[in-house]
Amino acid sequence: MRERDLFQYRVWLDFPVRRVRCSACGPRRERIVWLAGRQPLTCAMVSWVETLSRLLPLKHVAELVGLHWHTVKTIDHRRLSHETAQTDLTRVRRQFVLKGNRYAMVAICADTQQVLWVGEGRSCACAAFEWLDRDTCQQKEAVAIGMNTAMDLEAKQHSPKARVVYDLFHVVAKFGREVIDRMRVDQVNRLREDHAGRRVIKRSRWLLLRNRTNLAPEQAVKLDVLLAAKEPLTTVYLLKS
Repeated sequence: MRERDLFQYRVWLDFPVRRVRCSACGPRRERIVWLAGRQPLTCAMVSWVETLSRLLPLKHVAELVGLHWHTVKTIDHRRLSHETAQTDLTRVRRQFVLKGNRYAMVAICADTQQVLWVGEGRSCACAAFEWLDRDTCQQKEAVAIGMNTAMDLEAKQHSPKARVVYDLFHVVAKFGREVIDRMRVDQVNRLREDHAGRRVIKRSRWLLLRNRTNLAPEQAVKLDVLLAAKEPLTTVYLLKS
């Protein structure tokens, strides 16, 4: 007998499982076609969980169908294993390496969008390239990475023929820190006698670094006034855009 919570209903399913004697295989348990293997779940329930897992976080799916989170995770993992094709390294020409902040570093084929490798932690730049065989490394045309010295050196060492391309997010972030912010500080230092203007520019850091689409209407007005008053800030801000 199996018991499950299905939405607001509690469902009991009681059925006998017979043992049969096969002349070729010997004693065996009767196969129940609507059960998902040895799991205490029906095939319909597994299919329903797989469908929901494509749309919702696993925690929400577990709460919705009344299953434990680990059960839902196992079902989703099995689905991904069946649906994910084997990595074809012969097609890897351009590699994209994402550096994770807390969890993992991921290598992706830029042409097929297929995950090639996942490494735990942030200090595995070397392993992101060493797992590939020599022929695959030699055939790569480009490697996209963040602006990290260790990853840059590893990319050039393992794929010397590939062009190293820096991720746009890191390029813009570096430009903001080292160019826009430096220009803002220089403008502040020039206004030593103008305390009001100095205070305005000093507090304008995030106005200059944020995207205009993320600014509130009153912040956009302040940004326009600031750029109209200071031509050097206008120049570097347009270069960022």
